[in-house]
Amino acid sequence: MPPEIDNPFSLDAAISAKLSKLAPEDSDGSPYVGELDVNNNLQPQAWEIADYHESKPVTSLDRPLKAVSAFQYLPDLTATGTHEILTRIGPIKFNGSALLGKCPDCEAPMTIRLWLGLGDCWRCPASVVLDERIVAEISEKVKAKRRALPKPPPTPDEFFGRIQLETVAPRLNTGAPRQVDVDPEISDELDRLTQGSGLARLLRRILRITPAWLVSFLLHMIALLILAMIFFGDPTSEFNDAITLSTFLDRADLEGGDIRIEDPIDTLQDDVALAAKMKKGETEIRDAVVQAAKDALELRVDPQNPVRLPDLNTVRENITTRAGYSMSFAARDPRVRAEIVEKEGGTNLTEASVARGLRWLGSVQNDDGSWSLKNYDRSDLAGNKGDSMGTALALLPFLGAGQTHEFGVYKKTVAGGLRWLLENQKRNGDLRADTLTQPGMYAHGQATIVLCEALALTGDRQFFEPVQRAINYIERAQHRAGGWRYRPGQAGDTSVFGWMMMALQSARAARMDVAINPLVFTRADNFLDSVASQPRGDDKLLSGSAYGYQPRREATEVMTAEAILCRMYLGWRKDDPRMKSAIAWLVNEHLPSSKDKNLYYWYYGTQVMHHYGGEPWEKWNQRVRTLLIESQTGRGRYPGSWSPNEFEWGKKGGRIYTTAMAVCTLEVYYRHLPLFKQLELE
Repeated sequence: MPPEIDNPFSLDAAISAKLSKLAPEDSDGSPYVGELDVNNNLQPQAWEIADYHESKPVTSLDRPLKAVSAFQYLPDLTATGTHEILTRIGPIKFNGSALLGKCPDCEAPMTIRLWLGLGDCWRCPASVVLDERIVAEISEKVKAKRRALPKPPPTPDEFFGRIQLETVAPRLNTGAPRQVDVDPEISDELDRLTQGSGLARLLRRILRITPAWLVSFLLHMIALLILAMIFFGDPTSEFNDAITLSTFLDRADLEGGDIRIEDPIDTLQDDVALAAKMKKGETEIRDAVVQAAKDALELRVDPQNPVRLPDLNTVRENITTRAGYSMSFAARDPRVRAEIVEKEGGTNLTEASVARGLRWLGSVQNDDGSWSLKNYDRSDLAGNKGDSMGTALALLPFLGAGQTHEFGVYKKTVAGGLRWLLENQKRNGDLRADTLTQPGMYAHGQATIVLCEALALTGDRQFFEPVQRAINYIERAQHRAGGWRYRPGQAGDTSVFGWMMMALQSARAARMDVAINPLVFTRADNFLDSVASQPRGDDKLLSGSAYGYQPRREATEVMTAEAILCRMYLGWRKDDPRMKSAIAWLVNEHLPSSKDKNLYYWYYGTQVMHHYGGEPWEKWNQRVRTLLIESQTGRGRYPGSWSPNEFEWGKKGGRIYTTAMAVCTLEVYYRHLPLFKQLELE
């Protein structure tokens, strides 16, 4: 078939192009095509396929015309009222107003309707256009044989004035044997397709007598009516529907399926309830929900992803079948993030708060990749000096959201911070940098968590040695009684202890063969036994349920939450009576409150309740997420952050501390997989 036809509407050219595919070669070896000619006359309407212009693009104007030999005929089967013609493309059988032959593309049967001048394949989309002259010549030949042809298409007046549609004369079939050997495949196909029900025969008769312009008119009228119904529907209803699409595909997704039309207000009831508590009107609530959905999406995509993410089916399998701390970070994958948030109690508003918090943290990063706890508002000044605690705290929520130096919209931000930590780590593994005072060991524990998570999330081996050296430093810094405090080797307190335990836990979850001395965990368990105590004025708790800051100090809800989380990672089971007692005490007596805003307590307590699950988690989650969303700064100088003036220890830690702790708390739904239950993903 010629690749170009100058006039695609030329009837001769169209049929020639269709017949070319099966035409045999001429005597000189050049393929050719020919036009159907019932009078055995040569019709030079075909382009020669041979390309004589290899050095430049060839058009049909460049190809010469070539004479072809005429088609040959076999005798007509006049007795049956059916005629067959043997052509170079095979036999063509015509009866009345229809020609039946072999498709030049797929060799399936093809019906050519003379009154339309069209030929359509029964299997493939191939179509052949017949010249009116060809139709007339075939008709004349049939008339010469005294074969009655169907009546011409009726005029509009004749058609609408009719009552009976049965106007086509029945076909004659005397049962005479065939005189021509027809391809068995074509014969079988013709027999199968021409045998239909009475309804099928009626439809064929209707189509035969219906003019083409009327069919087109009716189809266009139906289409216009459907469009009018859509456009001019109920004018009193608002068109507020949205089509929900998935942003990620995998091989399990199938083409098609149901399209869900949802109203954001109906599907995000929790978001609306939270927004309503902010004393906004209906319009403001809707705007807040819609904007939250846009902000939440920011953390789930990476338009310039240079790395290949792990196989999604493997990720989902790890989340749903492999419990324990070894899969702790698997839920941070952005492709399952939205589903896990919904299942675990988060909303688009919680995700939007995370996105806005990260946006603010990214805006106060120093040029060298660090963050400064005290001088974050000077980050736009060249040479502004950062510190290890500010840098580690700021990086924790980025990694918690699945943002790494390889993936995410904050790749460069995370890469700069990680580079700063590695450059400032000492040979002995110390990550405190210049922070050698009271916050120093906090900073080392937090920075170790950051490096462990970067190693676990990406598998980048450049972090292995720094992680191993940081863990070795923690082991050497442990007091013989099992605790850690402000300086290496100092008798411990529960606050610093918690960050060191989380660093060790992160190293175990990294699954990169980081070596940890088992004796460290034995000593840590002994330390927690030493700080177990009773809260003031309450001696009903089971022994070992509540914990104080140091040995022989009264128990507090803050230290209890931190210690219970460590107990979980040290092997306590969910049905341990001491754990049940502690959970009940925290939920019933110390639920998060706007009167006592302590982000440190909320951070550890939220992780404890998420791991524990059930009714305590639901009650805690509804309270803490509302408090955090309501207290986030929306306007002004620091949009997306949390004011340090509203929270305990906020003035000492600063705005980076409060924002980082708040964002990490809102990431709880996917930051760590729950220890005591298996997630079920669709």
